[in-house]
Amino acid sequence: MLKRDISTTNILIAAAGGMIGSAWLFTPFIGAQMAGPNALISWMIAAIFMLFIALPLCELGTMLPISGGLSNYPTYTHGREVGFLFSWITWLAYVVMTPIEIQAILQYSSHFFPFLLSKEGGYFKLSHTGYFVAVVIMFFIVLLNSYGIKFLAECNKYASIAKFLLPSIAIVALIHVSPTLQNITLDLTNKASWIDIFSALSAGGIAFAFTGFQNGLMLAGEVKNPQKSIPIAILGAVLVGFILYFMLQLSFLMAVPQTYLQQGWHQLSFPGDSGPLVGLSLLLGLSVVAVLLLFDAAFSPLGTTLVYTAATSRILYGMALNKHLPPYFLKLNRYQIPYVTLYANFFVGICAFLPFPGWQKMVAFLSSASILSYGIGPLCLLALRKMQPGQHRPFRLSASLIICHIAFYVANLMLYWCGFSVIWKLYIAILVGFIIYLCYQKRRFWINNFSLFWFFSYLTILLLLSYLGPFGGVAWLKFPLGMLVILPFSILMLYLSQYCLVRDQAEEESFALMNKQLQDL
Repeated sequence: MLKRDISTTNILIAAAGGMIGSAWLFTPFIGAQMAGPNALISWMIAAIFMLFIALPLCELGTMLPISGGLSNYPTYTHGREVGFLFSWITWLAYVVMTPIEIQAILQYSSHFFPFLLSKEGGYFKLSHTGYFVAVVIMFFIVLLNSYGIKFLAECNKYASIAKFLLPSIAIVALIHVSPTLQNITLDLTNKASWIDIFSALSAGGIAFAFTGFQNGLMLAGEVKNPQKSIPIAILGAVLVGFILYFMLQLSFLMAVPQTYLQQGWHQLSFPGDSGPLVGLSLLLGLSVVAVLLLFDAAFSPLGTTLVYTAATSRILYGMALNKHLPPYFLKLNRYQIPYVTLYANFFVGICAFLPFPGWQKMVAFLSSASILSYGIGPLCLLALRKMQPGQHRPFRLSASLIICHIAFYVANLMLYWCGFSVIWKLYIAILVGFIIYLCYQKRRFWINNFSLFWFFSYLTILLLLSYLGPFGGVAWLKFPLGMLVILPFSILMLYLSQYCLVRDQAEEESFALMNKQLQDL
């Protein structure tokens, strides 16, 4: 049984702190390259979208405060197969996060230790020495997680002070040396500008920057007062993250010298842009700020890896609880920590360093996996309202039908904006997970399994729309026609999902499992 040791303050810090990792070190630069000053609009749209996505998760998180969070919910509503696939998607989004955060640490550290990296084809990748250092750092993170969630939360609380303080210092310093808004010229009058805005939102790392807010759900089974703590953690994290990221983007845009904008924002480049905030600070003579940023470039991602390593282990733990994985993954150590899942993710993370040549290379893929997992919220909330209307709901979402439709629509929009080159890779990754599940289960579950047919129909049609769209596709669906087509598609898929729920005996088994897990807490 997992211990409930996390306070409201610590769960908010875990959720908000999970958002302040390597994203703040790179997304202002990437957003500026992709959309220029219009990137500010990208941040505002992303924050609004995330608030809609977070609202259904607040009800689910307080109703079912189970470790593993949103990765568990589809099992109760749509059966074991769809539950596994959504868990697989969530795990994909999380398991590579720690390697990417560590890679960000080493990329910034290369200012002092250039032997950690090598550059190939425009991307920075780890050298042999860098790979060894990365493995050592990851193992240290796993050891910290092995000593108890309360210890982890306390460590992260103090780490988060620096994570929020130093970006704030950078914002003030950059605005101070650039008191005018000469660089801030919004252009929202043409289609190309809006395509850049939406591309920066999904593929440029802006949606990725919000990917920490659901950490409160992953640790829900270990929160002292989930009814109060989870809504505060989720909604508060989105708002705190937006304010910090928006101001960081604004200060970065203001501070870029005109000399480096002669060829436009799309060609933005300056000395030291492998660590863009440090490079810009040095250009502006902010040497003290640059040193502080180099320190925080190691500290912020390190704190984020603490949270994500814990959350990722709980996803595998939840999959084992739902019998998607062998019971071996349920083993706990004397601190009541699922240590087997920690070390399983550690070995996967070691392998994950090899095919990913740099931080930017995987951001779009991770964003797509995270966004797809967000669709769990509205689907499962409406399903549980129908299947378990009498279940106690400490936080009950008002206007749930409307909000769930909006949340599902904006999640599909963000997936569409990721682009075809990303969506087809995500589709293949999901098929790989399904094949693994087939090999493990060894049973004929596809007969009369309408939820499984619904899931792959949903993904296949989305892949087709992405191929036909202007975001890396053939542009047969002109902008903004594709976005309009996504609306009836989302409504239809959400409607059909409510007719693919587990029934009769399967429903009884599903909720027997859910109630057992709640009682175990």
